[in-house]
Amino acid sequence: MSEYRAQKELKPKVEDIARELLDEEKLENVLDFFEFLKSNKLTPRWYTSDSWVVKYKNKTVCKIKLNWMPRASDKGNFWGIYSAPFTRENWFENYDSYITDDGLKGFIWDHINPPHGCSQQGGTVRCKGWPDVTILGKTYKAVCGCHSLVVKNPDGKTLEYAKEFVLVIKTFIADLAVAGQA
Repeated sequence: MSEYRAQKELKPKVEDIARELLDEEKLENVLDFFEFLKSNKLTPRWYTSDSWVVKYKNKTVCKIKLNWMPRASDKGNFWGIYSAPFTRENWFENYDSYITDDGLKGFIWDHINPPHGCSQQGGTVRCKGWPDVTILGKTYKAVCGCHSLVVKNPDGKTLEYAKEFVLVIKTFIADLAVAGQA
């Protein structure tokens, strides 16, 4: 049996993997985020060997990744919150009425992910991003087409804004469902 298949059958808990990979502060923050998700009826489900997906009404809200093989630009092991395909297809144009707080807007602007050659669909297609994207009134030359918003190792106020953003997405999905569009 392949290692991937063996891991898939085990469906590891984030707590177990996080305790092996992250230092105390990062561990505390990722566990706090998972508790926040669960308390808002957003149960993370194992997705791949190092990530969990968060869904609401069968739409992906975000993915959480624990990375033990960071790129050179990263400082050690990290955990991150990644926007999902549902998010990127809808929020560029439709979230303005949901995000009115300047602090939350600043958080989003600070975490827009530029294209960096990430792979889609099993690594066969390289992300070239989207050119000239306007997000909440600010224009970017290019934004990653895989994960438009990425937050690595959030703590303090950044973690609180990440939680607020997740609740915005949940509300947006609920509103779409009521309107019959989700």
